[in-house]
Amino acid sequence: MVCDTIYIFVTGSYGRLEDKFCQIKVLNFFRVVPKKRKVRIKKAKGLIFSNPSSGKKRLFYIANMLFILALIYTAYLYTPLISAIFKYKFSDKTDVIVKNTNEITSEEYIIQIPKILAYSQVVENVSPFDQAEYDRVLKNDVVAQAEGSDSPGKGVGKSTYIFAHSTNNNLGMLRNNAVFYLLGELQAGDEIYINYHGKELKYKVFEKKISTPSDLSYLNYHDETREILILQTCWPIGTDWNRLLILAELVI
Repeated sequence: MVCDTIYIFVTGSYGRLEDKFCQIKVLNFFRVVPKKRKVRIKKAKGLIFSNPSSGKKRLFYIANMLFILALIYTAYLYTPLISAIFKYKFSDKTDVIVKNTNEITSEEYIIQIPKILAYSQVVENVSPFDQAEYDRVLKNDVVAQAEGSDSPGKGVGKSTYIFAHSTNNNLGMLRNNAVFYLLGELQAGDEIYINYHGKELKYKVFEKKISTPSDLSYLNYHDETREILILQTCWPIGTDWNRLLILAELVI
């Protein structure tokens, strides 16, 4: 027979009792007994519970804190994307109103894409080859016109190249550049509006392409029969693996 320690509350003339199998101790009834205890429950498939050591407990708490922080940071990064998708999916597109030149000052350079609810200022003459320069511009939640491309409204045979990045080896860029998140939703016939220093221009999408980062030919793309607008962002969203290009032609 295996003996166990039994705790009881004894008053009066009763005192310490012992028998040949078990030792009986008399303690204060209100004392927590035992202070520490390890419990193991075993079944056919093995150990299913054990009281972890203090080191394992600390490791468990640290791992959980890191996991929670990672979830919070991920939510922080993707909030603009989630917001853009929510607005696109659930807003009434018939309520989208394109701002006209009376609401935009003559000094502004604005791009508007009603279908995806995109509205942004455009910064001119930004080098697409200078990462420090375009990172500094794009972190302000705007888009950039490539240095060397033509200004909007220059006429047949000219092309305007406007770009943004959903990421560029920098997690912060994922949050700061939400303007072109949904360019992939555009289809042939969708409208793009540009207000360029008091001049209102309307373009219609005619083609959508995916190219590699090394393909720079579209920076110098021209069509001698029409004026072209090219919009570019990284693709898929949240990566810099490829480039998504939207080609549109001036109609007004």
